[in-house]
Amino acid sequence: MSVNACNNSALIINGGPSPDKRVLDFLPKFDEVLAVDSGFDSAISLGIAPDVVIGDLDSISTNGLETADKQSIKIISFPKDKDESDLELAILHASESCASVTIVDSGGGRLDHLWGVFSAMASDATSMITCEAFLGSSYVRLVRDHYIVKPLASNLVSIFPFGGVAEGVSLSGFRWNLNDETLKPGSTRGLSNEILENFGDISVRKGVLLVIQSGLY
Repeated sequence: MSVNACNNSALIINGGPSPDKRVLDFLPKFDEVLAVDSGFDSAISLGIAPDVVIGDLDSISTNGLETADKQSIKIISFPKDKDESDLELAILHASESCASVTIVDSGGGRLDHLWGVFSAMASDATSMITCEAFLGSSYVRLVRDHYIVKPLASNLVSIFPFGGVAEGVSLSGFRWNLNDETLKPGSTRGLSNEILENFGDISVRKGVLLVIQSGLY
């Protein structure tokens, strides 16, 4: 997978309920912060200063919008009637100048919005960049080729194909390893695997995998 030539990284605070402040202990370094609509209010509550507010602005608080305007924070607005979610638009914007994005979301709120996070992570918007997310107390990594996963709060790791068949899936360092196998959508074969070594090696030749590590806090 080729990536953006720039090595900058973006932190994207998604809209919805405010994330738990304990997520701050796990966040990587970042060069730019994008707040997705009401994600601006969440960013402020986390003590993070956004560089950009992006979305259709239907959920950001009035005070939040006034604060963003007073602080001359860049606001990129879109109509409510559009084909992409606010999050996907934020990822697209970040991909223009960054090689990686980290999404922060409470993991709560509406179930369809949570599914929308997974869909945005696996969309064409991330085809040229690295994408990860902290959803509630879980860490999610999108894998299109190869990934080295280390134990976090536990050794448990779940691996799912997303958006279609994943071909040429190989796992090593796990309790249940795979060798050039196919994972089909709807299969729970990758649920609750376990890292037995210092790290697990994951690769996929064609398709997309979501690697999920839960219970960070």
